[in-house]
Amino acid sequence: MKESEIKIGKKVRYWEVMSFQDEFIDSEITSECWDLCGTMVCKIKGKSGGVSIEHLRERTEICKTTS
Repeated sequence: MKESEIKIGKKVRYWEVMSFQDEFIDSEITSECWDLCGTMVCKIKGKSGGVSIEHLRERTEICKTTS
C-alpha cells in the first residue's frame, strides 16, 4: 500500500513474508504510518509494533483481483 492509502479502520490483508502468499492475516489498520529506519510502518490489529505498509493490501482490492 502507499502511505496516502493508510487510514485508521481500513480492512487489510497482511503478509509477514510476501513470498508466502498462502500465509496471511486479515486485519485492520489502527494507526497512522511513520518512518522506522527508512521503512514506512503502521499498526494493525493482532500484531504488536509496526508492520511494513508494503506488506499490506486493502481487502476490497484483493476481492476484485480474485473474482
